[in-house]
Amino acid sequence: PFGWTQDDDSNGAWPIDGTDQYVCGYDVQVARKICDTYGWNLKIIKTDWDGLIPGVVSGKLDCCISTLGVTEERLQSVDFSDYYWNNGCVMVVRKDSKYANATSIQDFAGAKVTSQAVSIWLPLVKQIPDVQEQPGLGEMSELFVGVSSGKLDAIITGLSEAQSGCMSNPDLTYVTFEDGKGFDVELSSLCAGIPIAKGNTELKNKINNAITDMIQDGSWQRAISDNTRGVAYTPNAKYNPPVPNGKGNK
Repeated sequence: PFGWTQDDDSNGAWPIDGTDQYVCGYDVQVARKICDTYGWNLKIIKTDWDGLIPGVVSGKLDCCISTLGVTEERLQSVDFSDYYWNNGCVMVVRKDSKYANATSIQDFAGAKVTSQAVSIWLPLVKQIPDVQEQPGLGEMSELFVGVSSGKLDAIITGLSEAQSGCMSNPDLTYVTFEDGKGFDVELSSLCAGIPIAKGNTELKNKINNAITDMIQDGSWQRAISDNTRGVAYTPNAKYNPPVPNGKGNK
């Protein structure tokens, strides 16, 4: 629900600068809300995943609204807004595999596992005992194909990515873990914020105020609902919507 490209401006889509395509989704609605709040002109620039943080650092991008987790590594390069999403952490497997009934990461001992390159998920692979860690892949579609084909036993990703991928690949499913049986990961890493250039306090405060308004006036909930209609997707209710003070949960 966060972002996809299409050929027209239906459903609130916005033009991608320098192309004939449009982008739609939850992240786009957040961007529009922020810009509408302050009367700013929204300009969306298509950027590769591994170019998002460098784009903010270089000044090519004022900010990046792409459900990026707030990690210590990223905080060395940029500042982040308050949280505006919490994704959770799951593993995607084939429905007919022995891993479909897994209840802890211990059950994946010896499995072939990876995640998206340059993501918050990839470092978690090493927490699985005796794991056969595979190279990270650039696109989520490659990861789902890898599991479907049997090249991979499992991938680590967020709940939203897993639900979307399993809907498109009916041979796949995802497994979740109770507290204490999953990955050791900071809550902040699972929470999305908006990266902003270091020291740009004015922009950070304005974005935080707009996020707070979205949560309090109901437009956060509407943005989720509008972009998940007809899709088997449910936000992580334990942590969403995030509280306005940036703690990442209710």
